[in-house]
Amino acid sequence: MPKKEVKKVKSGKSKKVIISIGIAILFVMFVAYAVESSYPSPKYERYCNITQNIDYQNKTICEANNGTWTDYNPKPVASPGQPVQQGYCDLYTKCNTEYQNINEKYNRNVFFISLAIGIIILLISFIPSLEQISLGTMSGALLLIIYGTIRYWGSLSNIWKTIMIGFALVVLIWISYKKLNK
Repeated sequence: MPKKEVKKVKSGKSKKVIISIGIAILFVMFVAYAVESSYPSPKYERYCNITQNIDYQNKTICEANNGTWTDYNPKPVASPGQPVQQGYCDLYTKCNTEYQNINEKYNRNVFFISLAIGIIILLISFIPSLEQISLGTMSGALLLIIYGTIRYWGSLSNIWKTIMIGFALVVLIWISYKKLNK
């Protein structure tokens, strides 16, 4: 008879864990899509919409179309009867730089939005309620903070990365001590 009760407890605990994981994942997806719906990410094509019908074989045409001309070094040797291209046109240097700058600002803003929502939900998860909902929202809040951080991670300096990881570690230790030590 006691064996059946043990199975019941394990089954109930498994269901709570599965529901908590589902809440956490769906929470992050919901917030990510809500942010994208109300604050769309920059599109590369808007900054680098290159017309392929133009012959970019010389510096004048290249630069007139916002490209960057690079001469070959050393200069190629001409074959009799064959024209020699003296360089190449990079159409993406300028527009890609502009796109990267805009995208970095966007990722920074998404980081702060995710951080704010994550911290609010993390604090709300401390309100006494059903355990699986609290665990799910707490996990979702942490995943949301991680999601926002990953989006902006490449633009952060090493000192900011260290500060953020240290802060997150302190918060998690504090949460585990306050919430899980009861």
